[in-house]
Order: sequence, then structure tokens, then C-alpha cells
Amino acid sequence: MKKNKVIIISPVSRVKNLKLIKKSINFDFIYKWIIVYDSDKVKKNINYFKREKNIKEFIYYSKSNEVQGNGQRNFALNYIEKKYIKFKPFIYFLDDDNIVHSNLYNLIPFLKKKYIYTFDQQRTRYILSGAKPKIYHIDLAMFLGDFELIKKIRFKSDTYNADGKYIEDCYKNNKYRHIYIDEVACFYNYLKRNLARRVYYIIIWYFKILTMRLFKNEITKQYKP
Repeated sequence: MKKNKVIIISPVSRVKNLKLIKKSINFDFIYKWIIVYDSDKVKKNINYFKREKNIKEFIYYSKSNEVQGNGQRNFALNYIEKKYIKFKPFIYFLDDDNIVHSNLYNLIPFLKKKYIYTFDQQRTRYILSGAKPKIYHIDLAMFLGDFELIKKIRFKSDTYNADGKYIEDCYKNNKYRHIYIDEVACFYNYLKRNLARRVYYIIIWYFKILTMRLFKNEITKQYKP
């Protein structure tokens, strides 16, 4: 089976999280990790992963009206369009308060070209469904798409809910090429929880899912945050 090339985009201002994020990234499945640092939050000469061939690092100087993260993501998308379009990659967004969910790697080998995907998200006390790829109904970590289909779509840099609008725009332009995967494949703001809470919820969710499968019950999902 030919490997799908997945590129992760991370706008970063919390450098302290990078080691934990990197530990969650399996480069057997991930082609490149593009980190775009916020110039106001890092040193000008930062090159945290200079010896890592699969990681690209950039510093982005935000414009005065930009909401943090949006311009950084657009910068990375422009770079991919210029440098990697010939490799026909899929794009995934991972913020600097999150890690990759291990189940995402089970999905990557089965991605089909010319499609965009949404999937479910494990939140603190419930699962958010990725069935509605619309603003206010979905988180950016729940989206993955073939860059060829969405290469001209960008984040509205001055808008706080630009992530949901970006997914909605991708969906509107590819309604018949959207696949919803009815599985949890991402976390929500995982690194914002302290260590004790992370361990607690890992244990709780492990036994909850095990019990649900044992009794063949469905886990409660919500369609709105």
C-alpha cells in the first residue's frame, strides 16, 4: 500500500509543550511537521529542532489586526502550496495545547485521495461528534483533508472563530467529497489539563469505552460544544 503523506501544521507560542507534542507524533505516518512560531512569544533565532529532517520551523510576524494562530496557519499553507504540492499531501492541524490521538494513525493508511475527513473528539466529559463540519459545531483537530482540494482556502486572519469557518469553507467547496469517520481520533486542548487530570481522564475513558463495548451500548455524543 502506498503511504499517504500527512503534513501537520502547528502555530506555536507555548514552546514548553513542544517535547510532549513531538512525543505524540509518529513520523512513520507523518511526512512533515511544520511549526510556525509567534514572533512575540519566542526568541528571534529559535531553531528548536534544527537536526530533525521531518520538522520545519518558521517565525511569523503577525499583523496588527490578526488573531493569534490564523496568520501562522495561513503562512504554513502558503509554504506547503509552494514546496510540497507535488507530493499530494493531506493536511492536519495540531495546536500547541494538544497532542496527536493514537487512533489517528489507524485511519491514515486508509485515507483516499480527493477527500476531506472529519471525526470525533474526546472531550473532558463527552465525545463531540464530527458529523457536522460547520462553524460552532466542530474543532480544528477534528479535520483532515487532501490539500489538492483545499489549497486555495485560508483562515480569516482577523476572526476568532476562523477555525470553524475554515472547516465549513472546505466542506462547502467539497460537499460530495466529505467523509465522516464515526470514531474518536483527536483530543481537545489536551495539554491545558494538568498531569493529574490527564491521567484521571485516560483511566476513566479507558474503562468507560471498555464497558460500553462489552454491553454493546453507544457512548453519548454531542453535536455542539
